Amino acid sequence: MTKVSVIIPVYNTEKYLPACLDSVLDQTIKDLEVICINDASTDGSGEILDRYADQDSRVHAIHLKKNRRQGNGRNIGIDHAMGKYLYFLDSDDMIEPYALQELYDLSEKDSLDAVFFDSRNEFESEEMKKIYTPAFSLRRGVYEDKVYTGQELFDAFILQNEWTCYPQRTFWNTEFIRSNKIRNPVDSEHEDEYFAHAGILLAERVRYVRKQYFILRIRPDSVMTREPGPRNFHGYLMNYYYMNRFAAEHNIHTEASKANISKMYELMRTNYDRLNSRYDLRAYCSRRKTDLVVYENFVSHLDTGYRKIYIDSGILAQMEHCREVYIYGAGIVAKRFASALLENGNIVLGGFIVSSKEGNPAVLFGRPVVEVNEAQPADGALVVAAVSLKLYPEIREMLEKTGWNWTYYRKLD
Repeated sequence: MTKVSVIIPVYNTEKYLPACLDSVLDQTIKDLEVICINDASTDGSGEILDRYADQDSRVHAIHLKKNRRQGNGRNIGIDHAMGKYLYFLDSDDMIEPYALQELYDLSEKDSLDAVFFDSRNEFESEEMKKIYTPAFSLRRGVYEDKVYTGQELFDAFILQNEWTCYPQRTFWNTEFIRSNKIRNPVDSEHEDEYFAHAGILLAERVRYVRKQYFILRIRPDSVMTREPGPRNFHGYLMNYYYMNRFAAEHNIHTEASKANISKMYELMRTNYDRLNSRYDLRAYCSRRKTDLVVYENFVSHLDTGYRKIYIDSGILAQMEHCREVYIYGAGIVAKRFASALLENGNIVLGGFIVSSKEGNPAVLFGRPVVEVNEAQPADGALVVAAVSLKLYPEIREMLEKTGWNWTYYRKLD
């Protein structure tokens, strides 16, 4: 068995592909294979792959006649892989020369299903550096140097607002991926959101290492930097569907899982609001029957605002049995939550509670904003903490001391 299979979907990246391949072939670990899936490129990428395959027997080029996006390419790579471990790399990015050896050694030592790590950015130009910066490259949160369960590490990532789905920042055990039938959605953008979500939640033994093994190239007209369009909306729509189906099939309803699903809804709704007046989103989502059914279901819930999120997380059910609701918080998350309640129309919003009035308005949505030591929620009322994940641990500790009937709506920053 080969030690590591590196899977690289390729589409029209002839300018960057040689540097990508060289960064893999120059790894200190030599027992590896490089599976490159040419996704019907129209430039010289296919010829470059064939040249590398002729020069190095570790390189295998698979040429597709029809473009099916990165998720399909990664799935083909999984099916062909002979390595004990999998690493996914994009054809315009690179990896540090010692990365795969260190990841392999750590995985072997601790019998890991996955290792999560960090990245550094390489900007193609100073202009790109000014107009686009990824959310983060090196995590700053507090993590123990130990083997976690996947759900434990996912909780730690989500609570510290440091979860990302980048497949290039994870090293997977091949048998774990295959035995759990974890695959990428095909013909869809943002396919890595679902793959990473399912993978970490099912993993039993994982680690996080604070090392910047992956080199992310920031360039024009990449998936990350191009202007959002219908395929972005469609990608988030289908991720939301697949994540909910996964939660039901595996009976996984952790708070971190629900927070990530809520994030998908927010991204889906934001892109819908931004794009619906300019594009025929229904037509874009009509290429497959399942996608159209999911789209029609989404549209049917638009008149109830963000109601779907609250059904998924159980918050709506709690609110419908209360006389009125008070919102703890007065920031962006609280305002969105309040808008959804008022849009719903069936729930009485009593007011807002904050730690301090300083910097906050006296009234929001026509309701009073009071400090926590002044608040007196009525009997039978529910207090909903609508704050960012960064603030939640502190707010939770405070609310647990009040004796109020409370719950929370957590949203990613």
